[in-house]
Amino acid sequence: MAITDRYTLLPSPPTTITGREERTQNLSLQAAPTADTGNISGTVRRPDGTPVNEATVQLFDSNEQPFEHTNSNPSGQFIFPRVPVGSYFITASEPGLLTPTRIAVSVIKNRTTSVAITMQPDPDATKNSIFGIVRNSVTNQPIEDATVELFQVVGGTPQLVGIVSTNADGQYLFANMNNGNYFITAVKPGFLSNQSASITVSDRDFAPINILLNADPDANTGTISGTVTDNTTNQPIPNAIVALYSISGGTETIIDVSKTNAGGLYMFGDLPAGTYRVKATVQVEV
Repeated sequence: MAITDRYTLLPSPPTTITGREERTQNLSLQAAPTADTGNISGTVRRPDGTPVNEATVQLFDSNEQPFEHTNSNPSGQFIFPRVPVGSYFITASEPGLLTPTRIAVSVIKNRTTSVAITMQPDPDATKNSIFGIVRNSVTNQPIEDATVELFQVVGGTPQLVGIVSTNADGQYLFANMNNGNYFITAVKPGFLSNQSASITVSDRDFAPINILLNADPDANTGTISGTVTDNTTNQPIPNAIVALYSISGGTETIIDVSKTNAGGLYMFGDLPAGTYRVKATVQVEV
């Protein structure tokens, strides 16, 4: 049988006796609320049985929505008092340990339901995180969907270890990084790429690296490229001369001259809006 209150505990007013006196204190008890409740108590431990102190123990309702939370004591013990009768789920969290799968528990009226939570060590508990914000260097506004690359410097040589994109607030995150020296690069079309200074992280560091991007002054320009080949053999022609003409009012004016590479490729960049034509030839000295 569980002990419960049928009436709410009621104190009397203070009574002072100064000598041979008789005092009367009558009490009128009020019936205790008849809510259907019970308790949930238990322990949080590691696999070896040692208690987990100050673990956050979270109780969820039958719809898996958060209902209440508490913390374990130095002995790993916790209790949720006066929980309405029904079905619940329970789990715990603590830095350095993995959050277990939620355990189903039932609360019975005027009873205490016991539950044991076992937390496994997190194998990545001592690893590091690098995070930050990519911003416009002029407006200081965050840049969404920028590409951020993370490099680790090993023996003086940078090695690419991760690529992520920024969110709507310009934020990025790299987690579970080994101890070492790192830097990031960031880029987005319309901006010039930038590289951060390097930073050393070790033993569960959470290191911020923010970076600014300058707008590309030639962002609103185009390119013209192509290959020059021999009409008979269809083979690329290296070192062919390629002239770029701007056409305005029916007049052609050369604005740039280039050469093809070993694969017959040429390219003209940073071209403002307009009409253009390219002409190619091969010239030799005789």
